Order: sequence, then C-alpha cells, then structure tokens
Amino acid sequence: MKAGVLQYYSSVVKLLILFILMLVAMLFVSLIVGGMGLYLYGEINFDPQLLIANVRVLKLLQLLQTVFVFVIPSALAAYLFFPKSLGGIYGDGLVSMKILLVSAFVILVSQYFIGWTGFVNSKMVLPESWTGISEWITNAEDEAIELTNKFTESNVGFGFIVNIIVMAIIPAVGEEWLFRGHIQRYMGSWTGNIHVAVIVTSILFAAMHLQFMTFLPRFFLSIILGYLFYYGRNLWYSIAGHFTNNFLALTMMRTSEANTDGVNPLKLQADIPFSVGVVFSLLSVIALLYLISRKSLLRSFK
Repeated sequence: MKAGVLQYYSSVVKLLILFILMLVAMLFVSLIVGGMGLYLYGEINFDPQLLIANVRVLKLLQLLQTVFVFVIPSALAAYLFFPKSLGGIYGDGLVSMKILLVSAFVILVSQYFIGWTGFVNSKMVLPESWTGISEWITNAEDEAIELTNKFTESNVGFGFIVNIIVMAIIPAVGEEWLFRGHIQRYMGSWTGNIHVAVIVTSILFAAMHLQFMTFLPRFFLSIILGYLFYYGRNLWYSIAGHFTNNFLALTMMRTSEANTDGVNPLKLQADIPFSVGVVFSLLSVIALLYLISRKSLLRSFK
C-alpha cells in the first residue's frame, strides 16, 4: 500500500479512521498493562495504580501509552492520508527559528492567564445530585497526582533528563501530531470554520487527559496551541509551545522538591483572582499570535 492511498477520502471518514486507529491502540495498551499485572502480581489487572510501586515500569507504561495512543495512530494516518507520508503533515515551508522562539514565549507569557483558569476550574462545584460523579472526579484527580509524584521522584540529574524525554518531548510531539496535525486539520476542513475546529479539538484534548479538575487550563492551553499551528502553518510551532508548557511544569516540580511547607505544585492552591495581570497575560498572547500570523513583521526583527 503506497503513501496517500486514502488522501481523497472526506474529512469525516479520515476522522473516523483516525479514531478507530486510536481505539485499537488503546486496546493494545490495555493488554500490555494487563500483561504487566500478570507478570508482577500473578493476575491480570488493567489498573495502572498497581504498577505505581515500580517507577521504571511506570515510566515504561507512560512511554508506551504515548507512543501507541498518539504517535503510531498519527503516523499510520499520515501515511494513509498524505502522498508524501510523514513530511506532508507538518505544514508549509521551512521552520523559522524566530517563530519557534516566539511560540515558546507565547506559552511562557500565558502562564498567568492559564493559572487563573485553573483557579476558576477549582472553584466549580457540581450539583448535589452529582455527588457520585464529583467524588469519582476528585478520586481520579488525586490518583493522577499520586502517579505523577511517583513518576517525578527521580526529578534530578539523569532522572530529570529521562523525565524531560518521556513527559515533555515525546508527549509534545505525539499529542500535537494527533490533535493539531490530524484532528484540527480535518475538523477545519469538515466545518469550514477554523475557530470551531480549534474549540472542538481543544475540548477533545482536555477531555482525553481525564483530569477534570484541570479541564479549563488544558482547554485554553490547547486553544493557544491550535492557533500557533494555524497561524504558523507548521506543526513544529505548536510542538515547541507544548514542550515549553510541559518543561515548565517539570521544572516547577523539580524546584518544589526543596519546598518544606507541603505545598503540592500539581494542585491549584494559589488564589489568582481576575486582575490586570490576567488581562495583560491574555493580551500578550493575542498580540504574539498576531505577530506569528504576520510573519513578515517577525522577519523584520533583527
């Protein structure tokens, strides 16, 4: 089967094929988790929590999940949908180092605004009739934090380098390849509206992480990444932004190891009310995205 054999299929069909590839990949990862449980505990169990005691296995599982759920389906879809295979999906033209740096800076200046959305998210309360769902969300969030804390116990020296590769570089490439390189592209073609495509893709991006106490920060981060890809016309710019966000999180966690007041940087405990700083952060993001959309302005900078 040659590259691009399905290039003329409709965007809806491409999305359907992509989601089928992802479901198959998720099933395969579940079988791997079950096999690990059988090997380590003598019984088949699909609960990743059982693997938390073994940090190496936990990191291997994270790597396999990213590769199989994001990278492999994206690579297969790129081969099927693009005549130039992997090269055709990244975008137009050569990568500009200036735009790469501005993309990273966009994420840097967005942190105050993103932090405020996290604060807003943490104040949301579900109706009393949804008590069971609320407890499930809280427990799932605590489990995710526990897993991440275990994962980053070796957040120094060589362990920190491994964490950068497994938690920052590979997820940035894999998730951007899937969500921006494929889903947002086909959503835009299907709906004929890039803004709808960015919003729908961002909802899927935030929901897929299954951490609903931090849904809004991920949603707005994805909005920014979506416009980085759209205005930059190249996937590497959203990858650079995504990596910057993940790297900042890892660095904050590494710095917090010397923290003695018991504050967990993964929990949104800071009181960040709406302020001039939040507005300035948001306006800075909009201004930088405008600069990227007008590449000629960036090229004039020396």
